[in-house]
Amino acid sequence: MQRDAFISYSHKADIPLAASVHEGLRKIGRPWRRLRALNVFRDTDSLGASTDLAGSILKELQRSRYFLYIASPEAAASRWVREELLFWRDHPEAEARGRFLIALSDGEIHWDETAGDFDWARTTALPAEVMRGVFRTEPLWVDLRRFRASEPAERALQPGEFRDKVATLAAAVHGCTKDELEGEDLRQQRRRNRTKNGALALLTALAVTATGASFYANTQREEAIARARTSASQALSARAVQIADIDPRKAAQYALYADQVKPTSESAQALARAVAANANAARHFQGGSGVAADFVGSGGSSSPTRVAVSRDGSTFAYCTGWDADNPKAERQHIHLFDIRSGKDLPVLQGNGLPLGGGVFELSADGGLLFMEGSFNVIEVWDVRRGKLLREIVASNGKDLANAFKHLKAFALSRDGSRMAAAFYEPNVDALRMAVWDTASGAELSRSDAGEAAVTLSFDDAGKVHAARRAEPPTSGAALITAATPDNRQILIGSENATVGVYDTQRRKQRTLGSFGFQVQSLSASGDGMWVAAGSNDGAVSLFRGSDPTVRTLPNDNALRPAELSDDGRVGYRKNAQGGTDIWLLTDPKSGPSKVGSLLHAPEALTASRDGRRVVSANSVGGLSVWEGPAGGDKDRELTANGPYLYNGEGTRTIATVGDDQHVVGVWPQGVMVVDLRTMKVSQVLRDEKGVDQLAVSKDGSVLAATDVLGKATVWRWTGDGGLRRVRESKVTGHTIRDVVVSDDGSKVAVVDSDSRISVLDVSGGAVVTASVVARNAHTPAVFSPDSRLVMQASDTDTESRLNFWDAATGDTLGSWPLGVPGFVRLLPAPDGGLLTLTSDGSLTRRGIDIASWRSTLCALVPDELSAPEYDRYLSDLDVSAPCRR
Repeated sequence: MQRDAFISYSHKADIPLAASVHEGLRKIGRPWRRLRALNVFRDTDSLGASTDLAGSILKELQRSRYFLYIASPEAAASRWVREELLFWRDHPEAEARGRFLIALSDGEIHWDETAGDFDWARTTALPAEVMRGVFRTEPLWVDLRRFRASEPAERALQPGEFRDKVATLAAAVHGCTKDELEGEDLRQQRRRNRTKNGALALLTALAVTATGASFYANTQREEAIARARTSASQALSARAVQIADIDPRKAAQYALYADQVKPTSESAQALARAVAANANAARHFQGGSGVAADFVGSGGSSSPTRVAVSRDGSTFAYCTGWDADNPKAERQHIHLFDIRSGKDLPVLQGNGLPLGGGVFELSADGGLLFMEGSFNVIEVWDVRRGKLLREIVASNGKDLANAFKHLKAFALSRDGSRMAAAFYEPNVDALRMAVWDTASGAELSRSDAGEAAVTLSFDDAGKVHAARRAEPPTSGAALITAATPDNRQILIGSENATVGVYDTQRRKQRTLGSFGFQVQSLSASGDGMWVAAGSNDGAVSLFRGSDPTVRTLPNDNALRPAELSDDGRVGYRKNAQGGTDIWLLTDPKSGPSKVGSLLHAPEALTASRDGRRVVSANSVGGLSVWEGPAGGDKDRELTANGPYLYNGEGTRTIATVGDDQHVVGVWPQGVMVVDLRTMKVSQVLRDEKGVDQLAVSKDGSVLAATDVLGKATVWRWTGDGGLRRVRESKVTGHTIRDVVVSDDGSKVAVVDSDSRISVLDVSGGAVVTASVVARNAHTPAVFSPDSRLVMQASDTDTESRLNFWDAATGDTLGSWPLGVPGFVRLLPAPDGGLLTLTSDGSLTRRGIDIASWRSTLCALVPDELSAPEYDRYLSDLDVSAPCRR
């Protein structure tokens, strides 16, 4: 069956818009006897649960007449969209390029008439590397940018701008003018109306009888599907948590599918656990086969997989007998990866795997690859050109007994100009050793190695040395020694299925990652920053020394958690002159930046959201406004009129609200709002005592106040410059020690005197309480940017941890390690995410919302579930791949 059009778009950004365009193409101009005007393919609507998603997409592309690209920067960056564009660009039918349509949803498109191509300096919605030079005349495109984030009603097919633009695209596919299409659509609509009115009377009678039964059946079916999705999500989540320590890659895949099937507390826990388990994984390149190798190499150990990292950390290479990219294995693929750019390099087409225990090594700069492709024969590959340069024969290995066939040791000089190998020769009892020039392949020397088991190495002068090989203290892959940039020595090794690093000076061990089967190949850069490992079932991973979900920020002045304001925007410290130095934490990349000094010692501080103003409250209740370092870094004090802000006791809590021109504070007279332009009280929210905690949402639109009796009151900023009360609820029966508002103002969380967290839903008034209390919890809490999680720090005997709860249910979702024990301050990062400031001054940013976890795991494990796994967990359910785009 031929398709009229294929829609290509970004799942990340344009699902609603693509659905509306799809609907318009199907309905505009529809003949009254047909279900649709055009047969249009869109993956979400047109594909079921496929075990070969890529193959299904290719078939649909092949049988589609027109290609409609919903253009955006997200689509231009999508790997899947690029592949679809590449297919259409290289379409076997020459006229296919004339059947290319564009609907712009975001970004820019500009055509350069002079160049006869898009203006690639200004065009951001098309991938230049794919589309440059493809068109000589400007293809048809319509601008739908204003409808991308619009309400569904604005994308309805009633007469209007959206319908008009979709009709432009539909007319091109129909091969007629837009006026002709609209005229035909009107005629068909009138005909449908006549037919519909004629049948309406009959259908009405039947509908009354059928409606009840249909409604009941549909309700039952929807409930059954919902239960099935919940059960499948929970089963996948449980499996992900269960195997996270032994197979983090598979745990990530299960967690992603669990959240895709149905987001639940269990799926959020599985995602958090999988992110923590994959903390040091830079990338997973090859999934395991699920079974261990059933063959044994000549070295006495099964070795289906080999990995190599260049000494300078620039290049990574691997090959495996279970290559997902080359399942038929006509020729062996040697995969290459540029670590610095994060891009795959063209594969090398080898003739076979490196032999069991054989050579597989990159030169120091990653330019050459050395591999024992057959017994005692060393292949030298040019990595940059993808070319086999030469084969160096150490000895006639095929004439040796099996135990002596392969190379026994190998080494490269630091500059890569020489290589050495130890091996056996036919009719010679002693182990032999030779040195070759890598550029020419010329043999420079040959001699006895002296020992039956040796290691080879070159010194700085290029001289080769042989030493007796000792048995490594770890099983599986050999132990690697590396020196870090600060001259510490570390040991990198594997214990069965786990890869770890041991710091010999600090005497600390850290696990980099785990596999489902025993590690059989291990390699590392010279400084130990990049570690690659391959397991016995063909899995391949690259690890790094830092957690990819954590970014360390500078804290040059070593601010401590206690030196931050309640809202986390201001850092402060008393100086030698009796004043207070102030820092702002408004830049998500630079960390705290010192902006000036106050002449006094404030009791409380807050900053405007743009960081241009700092407001402080003094010990007698007065307010001061500091607006930059002009005037010799002096603070400008404004005294309030009236008795409200001066009673000898003062306030210890203030926060910026609304339009950044107002602050709210707690004084003995109650909760009051001060207009900073006049320094007068503009609103009294509560005039009774008892309120002692305040919190404001990130945008300043929602304010929450709590009292000692466990009650929370919520106000919302209005258009007339004031706050309106929207909720007052009893949240807990204990004294409240901390309160926080979610970024969007939809939820309020309180921490009581028992360190238990309760969450109030502002709109509905429901309250949920955490099922578990973290031991030795630190009082301050924080929401994730998406409001799905609430977090709190706590201590164990050996470390501090970040604990997660589901904000909707109160269910515990696990925890992440933060570092050494001690007080930790949690703060919302200005650009989203979470800032953690530990007692030793370490300031880091973490991605802690569900979307960032999904993105992190999809970058590591984009693979789909295998057919047996899909059938096991998701049979009878239609679930698209979570990392499709």
